[in-house]
Formats: sequence, structure tokens, C-alpha cells
Amino acid sequence: MPRLLWPLLGLLLLAGCASNKERPELTEVDQYREASESLESKNYLTAIDQLKELEARFPYGDFAEQAALDLIYAQYRAVDYPATVVAAQRFMRNYPAHPRMDYALYMRGLANFNMEKGLFDNMVSSDKSSKDMGAAKDAFRDFERLVNRFPDSEYAPDARSRMIHIRNQLARQELHVARYYARRGAIIASINRAQYVVKHYQQTPAVPEALAIMAKGYQRLKQPELAEKSRAVLALNWPESKFLDNDKQVDLAWWPDEDDGLLSLLTFDLL
Repeated sequence: MPRLLWPLLGLLLLAGCASNKERPELTEVDQYREASESLESKNYLTAIDQLKELEARFPYGDFAEQAALDLIYAQYRAVDYPATVVAAQRFMRNYPAHPRMDYALYMRGLANFNMEKGLFDNMVSSDKSSKDMGAAKDAFRDFERLVNRFPDSEYAPDARSRMIHIRNQLARQELHVARYYARRGAIIASINRAQYVVKHYQQTPAVPEALAIMAKGYQRLKQPELAEKSRAVLALNWPESKFLDNDKQVDLAWWPDEDDGLLSLLTFDLL
């Protein structure tokens, strides 16, 4: 090799060593500081990676519990709701007596709530589809557990408000199904759905229509006593209901004529 190439080769080797040199491992304090700075800068994806690395390197460190809480928040702000639920569940399992258990419950409820929110916001008047409301029910259970265990929590008022919203939407969904069955002549199934609303979703706006469905359904089944009982409950508790006419008789504008249900079944709801 020519003598002039030796210095150049040496420089290349030094540059290669420098490029391969990794930065020194951060201490737990420094690594948590970096993750906190990422959170403050709203760099949530970066923060998630940093917090996971912190948990892996220092699983029993001084910042382990706080890092687990921060990870819940970062996942939520990154709109990764399934990961938020998982992170919250892991925190509750690992730190069952933690003083911020209410926060973990609340965040898990929020994540479940937002997974279902798109369904609630986009729900249309069509009665054809059956929706999976599993995430909504999970959110309700999370919020219910929160307000029962931590009634004075700062998150309890919002949890109670969201519980009301969820109950109203679940009841509304039951009405969609009840209408669907009634329009297809499945009167018993329609009554059963309406009864479920009256029994399980009391004090929701769906109850008056559920009672009206029961009254009309029992009329169709030639059970006048049960029909009158449902009508009387409706008239007594909601005398100004839009489901009652001027004579306090049940009036459901959408209720099908007796032949409509058969026609719907025979034509597969095409007419």
C-alpha cells in the first residue's frame, strides 16, 4: 500500500469508530426527565417510547409508578385507546393500593368511552343494524366503580355525567332494535326489548317510547289488559308525551299496520 494512503485509512477508521459509538446510558432520573420533556412538548409517540424504555430498564426504580401513570396519559393523548386500556389495567394490577387509583380507573373509562363515541355520534335512524356496545358497557362499569370507590374524587363528577350519557345511549339502542322487530312483525321480540328498557334504563328519555311500544304490541297480540296497563303508566308519568294523542291514547307514527310486517318479511324489507 502506498505510504500516502496510511494516514487516510487511519482517519477513516477513526471516523468509523466515532460513528459506532453509542451515547452513554442515561440514569433513571435523566431518562424520566427526557420523557417528561417529551410529554410537555406534546411529542406523545416519543414519550411513549421513552417511558416504555424506562419501565424496561428500571422496573423497580423510583420513577416506575409515575412512569406507568404517564404512559396511560401518553397513550390516551396519542389516541391509542386500546393501548390506554391495557396500560391502565396493568397499572391497577401492579399497584392496587396506589393513591391515584381513581385516575387509572377514570382514564380506562375515558378510553372505553371514546372507543364507542364514534358509534354514538354517528348513530342514524336506521333500525337495521345491531351495534356492538361492549366498549360503552365497559366504560360504564369503569365510571361506576370509580364513583362507588372514590365518591369524592376530582374525576367523579365527570364520571357521573358520562354514566348518564352512556345509559341514555344504551337505552336508545334498545329502542332501535325494538322498532326493527316491530316493523318486521316480530311483536313479542319488540315487546321484550321495550320491557328491558323500562326495567333496566329507568329515568332515561327512552322509557316513554318503550311503554308506547309495549302498549301497541300487546294490542297487536290481543292482550288488552296488558296494553292498557302500559298505556296507563305512560299517561300517568308522562301526560304530555308525544306518544299520546289528545285522548291520551298511544300514538306511534311509525308503528306498522298489521299487513306491513308481513310485507316486510316477504320482501326482505325491500319495499
